[in-house]
Amino acid sequence: MTTHVGLTSRAFGLDRMYMPKLDRDIKESLEDVADRFGGDFRVEEEEDWKHLIERWEGDTIHLTMYGEDINRFFEKNEIKNPLIIVGSKKVPRKVYDIADHNVAVGAQPHSEVASLAVFLDRYNNRSITKLKGGEISILPSKSEKRVIDHSNIPTAEECYRFAREKGMDDDLMKHTMAVLDRALHLQESNGGDLRLVIAGALLHDVGRTVTHGVDHGVEGAHLIKEQGWSEELAKIVERHIGGGITREEAEEVDLPLRNYVPETLEEKIVCHADNTAGGKERFEQQIERTEEQGYHKSAKRMRKFAEEFSEDL
Repeated sequence: MTTHVGLTSRAFGLDRMYMPKLDRDIKESLEDVADRFGGDFRVEEEEDWKHLIERWEGDTIHLTMYGEDINRFFEKNEIKNPLIIVGSKKVPRKVYDIADHNVAVGAQPHSEVASLAVFLDRYNNRSITKLKGGEISILPSKSEKRVIDHSNIPTAEECYRFAREKGMDDDLMKHTMAVLDRALHLQESNGGDLRLVIAGALLHDVGRTVTHGVDHGVEGAHLIKEQGWSEELAKIVERHIGGGITREEAEEVDLPLRNYVPETLEEKIVCHADNTAGGKERFEQQIERTEEQGYHKSAKRMRKFAEEFSEDL
């Protein structure tokens, strides 16, 4: 139960947990989760819990079945730097006396984990904190498990160095940085794995160091695979052309027969950022050129991405 309290605290954005008597197995388990999944979470021992509550510079909140109704509490109070107190079995009476607030989540017997989760959900205005720095991240998906291993995704510095080594010139690099700027804006508003978006934006046109044809996405993906980097990153690069290319369209232009239409959020972000990095006028020119080349469905998908990202372009 204590481990689950810590996991819930970390997942909702708290940065530490105090224990009157430190359990090193719990400490190692929780800090290992933070290392792997992100966030700056640590577990500390604090034997004198009374002194901790009394000296805390912020609001001290005791979650209890016998406290003030949570709905009324948030209507009346603005919380700053909270220290949230939960306990198992019988909580000492002193806690009720020295805490700034005693808050009840439901006024019914249930788990302290449930109380903590509900309270933090309200405190965060029903938004989940985005935790950064982990070795892996799990991304939302309707139909599959999407686990991103960051060890296979190059850093921004590695991407830049690789692009230069492959011969990317200043003009192409200028465009690349504009795409990165747009991609970061889209990721901030719409989510997705930040490190994957950054790498995808920086390397989306690395294939142009080989060819400027419609196959530069395929060539770029090939370069990335040669480095042993993420398959997810390779697909971003491979699928960024226009509004994507279907298997049938690929056959018409002699590309390897597979689907090149962006599917994941990160693929759509980089693709749309590439099309809109120059603003509305360039976006319209991109669509016009795509239609002139006979890719009418691709042009429609370009506009559809703008609708998905709620952009009036």
